[in-house]
Amino acid sequence: MDTDYRIIREDDASSLIEFMTVIGGDTDNLSFSASDFSSVDPEDEKYVIREMRKGRNVFAVAISDGKIIGSCDIKVQGEGARIRHRAYMAIAVRKNYWGMGISQHLLEFAIAEAKDRMITKIGVLVRSDNKTARDFYERNGFVHEGSDSRLFYIDGKYISGEHYGLEL
Repeated sequence: MDTDYRIIREDDASSLIEFMTVIGGDTDNLSFSASDFSSVDPEDEKYVIREMRKGRNVFAVAISDGKIIGSCDIKVQGEGARIRHRAYMAIAVRKNYWGMGISQHLLEFAIAEAKDRMITKIGVLVRSDNKTARDFYERNGFVHEGSDSRLFYIDGKYISGEHYGLEL
């Protein structure tokens, strides 16, 4: 499988909406569901992509066969002198590509970009019951930094989460 890893572009807007809709339905491990993207207009998504590319944020994508199969989004917390070094990250991969190393390649690509953009601390939130993700982050040097008793609210139940951090 030939996969390209790169920063998202405006012309990826339609593919991004389709990707987000698919992954939102693939798993409950994300902060959104498929229905959250059902009425997103590609022009609105282009605006979001333009905004993401303006700052030091990193929005990396994995492309295969002309479609987005994975993403790694690193968002800077702010530009104030005291917090501009910090960012939060989220990785997602289409379910039929799980276990193929896409997340690993996305993480490595996005972290290299983050270092170039003077980001020195990346945090990530993970469901407490998502052992696969927790193990992935720990293998990649992330350290457990705390817990959150109400990370998600799904189907009438609160789901706990864990905070992990990586110093670059």
